[in-house]
Amino acid sequence: MHHIRRFLMMVCMLALPIGFEAPVWAAAPPPPPVTTAKAVTLIDATTGQELFSRHASWELPMASVTKLMTLYITIQAIDQHKIRLDELVPADETAYHIAGSQIWLRPGERLTVDQMLRAIAVGSANDAAYALGTFVSGSEGQFVSVMNHTAQELGMTHTHFVNPHGLPAKDHYTTAHDLALLGKAAVHLPLLLHYTREWQDRTIRNGKGGKLWLINQNRLLRTYAGADGLKTGYTQQAGYCMVATAQRFGTRLIAVVLGAPTSQARFQDAAALLTWGFQHYRTVQVVPPGTIPHAVLVSQGNMAQLPLLVHGSQYLTLPIAEQQSLRVTVHLPQRIKAPVRRGQILGYVSVMQGTVEISRLNLVASRAVQKLGIGELAWDYFWKVIG
Repeated sequence: MHHIRRFLMMVCMLALPIGFEAPVWAAAPPPPPVTTAKAVTLIDATTGQELFSRHASWELPMASVTKLMTLYITIQAIDQHKIRLDELVPADETAYHIAGSQIWLRPGERLTVDQMLRAIAVGSANDAAYALGTFVSGSEGQFVSVMNHTAQELGMTHTHFVNPHGLPAKDHYTTAHDLALLGKAAVHLPLLLHYTREWQDRTIRNGKGGKLWLINQNRLLRTYAGADGLKTGYTQQAGYCMVATAQRFGTRLIAVVLGAPTSQARFQDAAALLTWGFQHYRTVQVVPPGTIPHAVLVSQGNMAQLPLLVHGSQYLTLPIAEQQSLRVTVHLPQRIKAPVRRGQILGYVSVMQGTVEISRLNLVASRAVQKLGIGELAWDYFWKVIG
């Protein structure tokens, strides 16, 4: 029992900088930039922390930003080996008659999944979004059901999809907050970013023996350092919209803009939000590698060491200007006594900023440990004595 109560303070106090050098700036970030869109939000894509928002809960139309969900679901299907990039996607009469941005699919024509993804991510093609969604799920209706189910899984509780392309439709809406959640999930798919970072494409036929020249409407890809996505959109009802992402200094941010009055205002809002975020915040790994022990010793169990799992994010979003050091301390017994349940909390990591605990990560058992019987304990003791 004495050993169970003895706690090991495993990590000394670690002073920032952790992962970056903090310049001596003002004590708090200045106010965020003035934006002109109906709703905006800015988040850290790693931690999900909201850095700024205005009217982020307003339910608004999203236009072709809808296609970000279409891309997300399709890329997931590829990563799960349900479909392949080289598979052929057929176009039907419905695809042929879809209006707006398109690659002019003809009934019976087949393009690869790869080409359809390029048409959607770069050219924002409505016909390609419909054809690909139908191919992935069997019908447009079934694909829309998957879109709405995925939205709920991501926590997008104020979003509802009616189609895979974003042309105006009743009950087709979202919020800036919900799109930030979708963006956060999307940037963790490398293949998705492979497509959204392309500002032009010339791989798709034009029907005249040549190739279509698709130009990405996301101007930030060419003008904003670190930008690599995600999707723009416009209809008269929705105004100018976008979900933008960029990565600088080891920090990835996501800016959502809904209902901007002009295309230029959309990009100005997104760029201003991203720049403000990068100027004043960083994603910090507050528990550096090697800080947390991989296992804890076990007494009277069927295993001598029990591997540990860390529950909770080891990353925080912190102001660059914050000068108080972080102190990271591991609270863990030197030895635990069997039996142990899988998932049982055995200790924790405390992250302190001044006198305030800003994060706590639980250390839990990765598996169950059974207690040895009397005979097994005696045998184990015998071998320890003669050994």
